[in-house]
Amino acid sequence: MEKVIILLAIGYAIGFYVRGRRATADLVQAGQQIAERNTRLQSLDRQIAGRDTELSSLRRRISTLEAQAADQKKDAERRRQYFQDNDLSNTQNQLHFISQCSLRAVRPVNKEAVQVLYALDEWIRTYQPDWRFAFEVSMGGFIRTTYDPEDPRQKQAFSSYSGKRVDFLLIDRYGLPVLVIEYHGTGHDLSGDADDRMAVKRLALQKAGIPLLEIPEKMARLQIMAAISEAAGAALKVKTG
Repeated sequence: MEKVIILLAIGYAIGFYVRGRRATADLVQAGQQIAERNTRLQSLDRQIAGRDTELSSLRRRISTLEAQAADQKKDAERRRQYFQDNDLSNTQNQLHFISQCSLRAVRPVNKEAVQVLYALDEWIRTYQPDWRFAFEVSMGGFIRTTYDPEDPRQKQAFSSYSGKRVDFLLIDRYGLPVLVIEYHGTGHDLSGDADDRMAVKRLALQKAGIPLLEIPEKMARLQIMAAISEAAGAALKVKTG
């Protein structure tokens, strides 16, 4: 009987030992699982922190882009307003600009060219009293291209010469251009593109069939009148011929 009790005690002890080992193993496994979960949680926390950082960066970027867009919109509005306030095609702006400034009358012809003007006036009264002349005339007022809305070159050609002015334009009794006179005085070469502008004038006049007389600086009145006679005579021969 005593042996049975001892064996039972040993069995119970072994059972307790085995259960204890199993419990320990379970605890170890549970600890490992907890550690793994903690590791995964830490990894998730880092990922979340990284996403938060990315989101913060994106928010800052969006904020920067919105600020830039707002600034661009303000700049565009300022430019639009500036253009509107300074648009010279607007009659109200023209009136506004003129009202803000003092204006004064000046000579339409410079002092040197006046001698050509008086010589031309005398020549007309002497030789062609039914002719007239004008000065500082826009070339677009007496030269036209062949109108063709389908040909953009016509508009390009007109825009090339229309804004340029001739010093003097002679017209006959019918108002037709007879002769253009250009005076090359001391002020002729003040602008750097004077020669180029003159080349454009020459070509436009040549293609329109209008003779050009170029008067050099300090030419005497009688010489001017003689030059006008020669140029006008040649022009009349071309017309009547």
